[in-house]
Amino acid sequence: METQVGYYLAFNALYKLNSSNVLRLLEGFGGDAAAAWQSPQQWDRWVRWTPKLKEDVLRQHQTIDPVRLYSDYLAAGCGLTWLGADDYPAALAEIFDPPLVLFYRGSLPSPEELALALIGSRRATPYGHQVAEIFARDLAYQGIWIISGMARGIDSICHRGALSAGGKTLAVLGSGIDVIYPRENEKLYYEICDHGAVVSEFPLGMAALAQNFPRRNRIISGLAQGVVVIEAALNSGTMHTVNHALEQGKDVFAVPGPITSQYSKGTNQLIRECPSMVMATCAEDIWRRYMDTPMKQWTSRSAERAAQPAADKKNAGEQQLLQILQTPYQFDQLAGMSELGLTTAQLASLLTILEIKGLIRQLPGKYYQTVVKNIK
Repeated sequence: METQVGYYLAFNALYKLNSSNVLRLLEGFGGDAAAAWQSPQQWDRWVRWTPKLKEDVLRQHQTIDPVRLYSDYLAAGCGLTWLGADDYPAALAEIFDPPLVLFYRGSLPSPEELALALIGSRRATPYGHQVAEIFARDLAYQGIWIISGMARGIDSICHRGALSAGGKTLAVLGSGIDVIYPRENEKLYYEICDHGAVVSEFPLGMAALAQNFPRRNRIISGLAQGVVVIEAALNSGTMHTVNHALEQGKDVFAVPGPITSQYSKGTNQLIRECPSMVMATCAEDIWRRYMDTPMKQWTSRSAERAAQPAADKKNAGEQQLLQILQTPYQFDQLAGMSELGLTTAQLASLLTILEIKGLIRQLPGKYYQTVVKNIK
C-alpha cells in the first residue's frame, strides 16, 4: 500500500468509532496509522468507549482488510483526502467530528473560493423550485460554489441552477462515492463531477441508508461559509442541517415563503425566532454579505425566462395584481386569470412578496385582498 492510505480507509470503515477517537489514537501512535491499526490491544489508552462499544468495534476490526480497501479504492478511480492532508478542506477540518477521509470525484474548491450551501425540501413546491433555480444561478454566476446534497427537490434544482450559469457546484452524498442516489440523477452526477465535485465520507459501495443523511448534513454545512435555506418543513432534515450550521458558527440565510405552505414553516420560523438569521429575498441579500462590489448582471435569455417576471414586468405585475385584489380573490381564481400572464409559481412568488411588503393580506379560504384601497 502506498504510504498509509489503506489504514486510513480501515479506520474510516469502523463506523462506530468517531473521528475524534481515531485522531487520539493516531496521535498516541505518533501519526502512524499502520501501527495504530495493528495494535488494537492498546486502544484503551486513547479511546473513550463503553464495554459494549469496545466489543462492537474490536469485532468489526477483525473483519476489515486494509489491503483490500486500498485495492478497491484504486479500482474505483476516485480521489481521496484525509484529515491532516494538505488538500483536505480547511473549513471542514474546523468542525466538531470532521470526517476522517473524503472520497471525491472532480476538483475540490480552493481555500480562497467562496462556497455557500443551498438546501431545502425534497418535495419542492413551484415557488421553491423557482426560488432555488434563481438563487443558485445568480450566486454561481458570481463565481460562488454552490453546495448541496444531490437529493430530489431543492438540492437537485440548485445543482442544475449553478450549472446553467456555467458555475461550480459540489454534491455531498449520503452513500458511497460509487453509489449514485437517487438513480434518476445519474446524468447530473457526472455533470457535477465535470464542473465541480462529488464527495462522500462513506466507504465505497455503501448504500444510501437513512441513518447516513444526518451525518452527511454536517459536511454540507461544514464545507460552506454560509447556508441558505430555501424551503423547509418543521423538524425536517433541512432544519437538521441548519442546526449543524449554527453550531459550526456559519452564516444562515432564510428565504421567506407562503404562510400557507407547510414547506415554508421552517424557514418562516427561523426568520421569526432566530436573532442571528438573515432574511434573503434575492441573491444580492447574500452576495453583499461577502462582497463589496455590486453583483454582475445575468443576461442570458434562458435565465431571463427562469426569472420571470423580470424587473420591468414585475412592477407592472404588482400594480395590476394590487388593483385586482381591491376585491378579494382566491388563489385558484387568480391563477386562472389570463390577463395576469403568470404561471402558478410566479403568482405564488408575487403574492408572497406583496404580503411581505404589507400591501396585501391573506384571508380565510386562501383569499387575498389589498391592505390599501385605491391603488394607483
